Amino acid sequence: MKILRKIIVVFCTIAVSCAFAKDDDIPRQITIGLIATTTAEDTQKRWQPVIDDFARYTKMEVRVVASTDYNKIVSGLNSNTIQVAWLGNKAALDAVENQHATIFAQVVKKDGSRGYNSVLITPASSPIKSLSDILTNKGAYSFYDGDKGSTSGYLVPAYYAFAKNKVEPEKLFKKITAGNHKKNLQAVIDGQVDVATNNTEELDRLKKEAPDQFNKVRVIWTSPLISNDPLLYRKDLPVATKNKIEEFFVTYGKPKNPASQPDVLQNILDLSGFQHSTDAQLKPTADLTMFGLLRSNMYDASLSTAQKQKAFEDITARFGKLGVTLEMARLR
Repeated sequence: MKILRKIIVVFCTIAVSCAFAKDDDIPRQITIGLIATTTAEDTQKRWQPVIDDFARYTKMEVRVVASTDYNKIVSGLNSNTIQVAWLGNKAALDAVENQHATIFAQVVKKDGSRGYNSVLITPASSPIKSLSDILTNKGAYSFYDGDKGSTSGYLVPAYYAFAKNKVEPEKLFKKITAGNHKKNLQAVIDGQVDVATNNTEELDRLKKEAPDQFNKVRVIWTSPLISNDPLLYRKDLPVATKNKIEEFFVTYGKPKNPASQPDVLQNILDLSGFQHSTDAQLKPTADLTMFGLLRSNMYDASLSTAQKQKAFEDITARFGKLGVTLEMARLR
């Protein structure tokens, strides 16, 4: 009988612990990572009102890491120094592939658009009027490329503008500089480069905030639509914490969230809020990434036939596994 009483006491203790686990599991501090498409300071300033509302809503102390280095944010998610992040699709794919993070939402534009576009830009005074002007003048122009972790600054133009036209940037331009959205845009405005990558979000912001500078830029190529940027959190966060995070973001900017400040969203790439999403939104990005790797492997003159075959098998196996993960997210 005594043994039975002890067992009952143990089970009651477990039941009480579980009943209160929802509040106890929510951490006191959390770090949010932000990709900086302009500067780290500017990005944090634009997001700070939302971060402050998040802290009040979740009752957590919030630290922010904003960086123009996409790898820094992804590495932070992997090492658990960052628990929540806003990333582009390419960087998000890297985070999801590492199995530490997953997408829970994506940004929503004020105009209701489902995405944005990568662009190639030149100075408005440039004789370059179209992509074909570049393709027919190999070695004539300088080029500011994007960060290799950037979807619109690197991955999308690498495929749609160059690979589909059977040309490699290294053989097309006389000089290539690795930049980012901010540096590329400023270089074009100042007439320091012939061609650069960018995206419609940055151009829309420039048109709104500095129309005189916007008039110094010409768009010569526009990509197909790219899905809006996702928000991710670490998979190992407590369920109660994940629910609280999702609840805040998907209701932010809507009447049922008393912490909302709809006006501040417009200052972040003209947003209206956030909506639920999953890792499945990364499937097009995964396909583009795989194509780029396979193409680079095929044209790599330093590799033997056997080495190319091995690399081909490794790449297809890697993305086959990743494809299953993304498909499972879609089915869920």
